[in-house]
Amino acid sequence: MKIGIVGLGLIGGSLGLKLQSLNHTIYGIVNNEFNEKKAKEQKLANFVSCDLSLLKKCELIILALPIKDLISPSERLVASIPKGIILTDVGSVKEPIVKTWEDLHPLFIGSHPMAGTEKKGVDSGFEDLFKNAKWIITPTEKTNLSALSTLSQLIKSMDCEICHASPTEHDEAVSLISHLPIFLATALIETVNTQNNQSLLDITQKLAATGFADTSRVGGGNKQLGLDLAINNQINVLNAINNFKNKLNTLESLIKEKNWDLLSNKLAEAKEVRENFIN
Repeated sequence: MKIGIVGLGLIGGSLGLKLQSLNHTIYGIVNNEFNEKKAKEQKLANFVSCDLSLLKKCELIILALPIKDLISPSERLVASIPKGIILTDVGSVKEPIVKTWEDLHPLFIGSHPMAGTEKKGVDSGFEDLFKNAKWIITPTEKTNLSALSTLSQLIKSMDCEICHASPTEHDEAVSLISHLPIFLATALIETVNTQNNQSLLDITQKLAATGFADTSRVGGGNKQLGLDLAINNQINVLNAINNFKNKLNTLESLIKEKNWDLLSNKLAEAKEVRENFIN
């Protein structure tokens, strides 16, 4: 297929590399000449340009833009997308994006690959990012079934497992397993950064190893993404944070009360439950 990708950062660039390996022809759109030069050097697409008219050649287009640019797209972008092509996005919030684009394009389908790193920009993409990843598609009653079938086949060809959810279900679920961890990791990093005790700060920085690295990784990522998630999935994120605070308060009480038996049960239960989420 002739596939357009608008935005060649971590997700868009990785898509460009993977889809080229599957013999698709990729038309990549970037936002400035500097990124155009770097994207060409990285071979993120067969054709790279800042000119949106390149999209007229495509049969399917993937919008890999920041959330705010997906919710409030430029008139130039909207006008550049042919009405007869399949259109999807890879944004990590779905309700506001789907609401915007279903009104703008007849063959739009919201989607979201559950894959990423803390990196960003045209230097961050790599071909195997989506290997064995979950990819959520969020069809609605307006979704064209033929377009849905084509998009599904394309996603499966990238070694991804497809999950279906409504935009509302998606946003609630990812607030718990994707968005909440960003803010927890941020709080953890702030907690260990004990500026009022330099000697303690020095030794904690020296001792921090894989456990801290794993737990804090998402707090060291793209700050704009975290801000966009808080703004555009605010209610779900707040509910998740509140739920977490209640669980943490329970653990705090057990430690204060020296209720080691119940605390042990909680730790054992968490270990068991975690296996349902990590596979």
